[in-house]
Amino acid sequence: MSNQLIKTVTKDRAFRAFALDGTDLVRDAAAAHHTSRIASVILGRALLATTLTAQATIKGDERMAAKIAGRGPAGNVVTEADAKGSVRGYVTNPQLENVFDDKGQLDVGQAVGNNGALQITKLAPYSEPYLGQSQLVSGEIGDDFTYYLAQSEQIPSVIGVTVRMDDDDQVQGAVGFLIQALPGVTDAQLTKLEDDLKQMKPLSEMVKDGATPLEILENIFGAGQVETLEVMPVGLAAEPSKEAYAEMLATLPAKEIQTMIDEDQGAEIVGKFSGKRYYFDEAELNDIIKQIEAKEAKQAKDQDQKDGPDQDQPKQD
Repeated sequence: MSNQLIKTVTKDRAFRAFALDGTDLVRDAAAAHHTSRIASVILGRALLATTLTAQATIKGDERMAAKIAGRGPAGNVVTEADAKGSVRGYVTNPQLENVFDDKGQLDVGQAVGNNGALQITKLAPYSEPYLGQSQLVSGEIGDDFTYYLAQSEQIPSVIGVTVRMDDDDQVQGAVGFLIQALPGVTDAQLTKLEDDLKQMKPLSEMVKDGATPLEILENIFGAGQVETLEVMPVGLAAEPSKEAYAEMLATLPAKEIQTMIDEDQGAEIVGKFSGKRYYFDEAELNDIIKQIEAKEAKQAKDQDQKDGPDQDQPKQD
């Protein structure tokens, strides 16, 4: 089932392993941002890797943001995810022209670049943000998230992600997996995992064959060698409504809203993560100005009541 993530543990309790099919969410993200073929692959890989990493490192109401800045022609790749399976993201150059390697395949590493860093920010209610960072090793995204987990989280891990495109530049499939060593894992078990990963069927072929998340993990560990702990849906985060954007505009000074009216007779807001556009006409902006002025008047009145009468006035006999 597309847009589904499973959490498992190997029966020898040496590893925990997650896998997901995010075909629909990647397809929807590509359509929303009108991404080119290679930009769809880049954005899709980042969304998958961010979802997997978030499931492995945050919980409850925590959120995680990732920024891949490789100084390649794709520009920055920015994603956000929560612990409940919602994710969103964008590429700063969504119309990037295809970049190919010597074999004529899309070269994601060259497009993203590897002269930069992967920055992860974890946000928790009532706590200071946690910032982690690691150097990019390839720009292929999966490798870079793997390196981050090893360097910043100090957890032996591996992440694999792939996005397969069809001949019409549409997303045909998008899957990924994450494997992490558990306390007590032995060197022999780690070595065996390395061998298993080298011998596994390529993810791109598994996408073509329609493999499920469980089948992806069984291809690595063997049939019947993982125990499913949880199955959960994943998907694109909901886009704020026009009403929510109006509330955001109402936090600006009234003179800034007036400038929008004077110069453009309105305002257009484009969601970076969704690509959706919301237009506010002159009448709607005037209503927002009235809300701001009413709020300011109420605050001034409340402050006057709090301060009380002028203490410097002489008392009457």
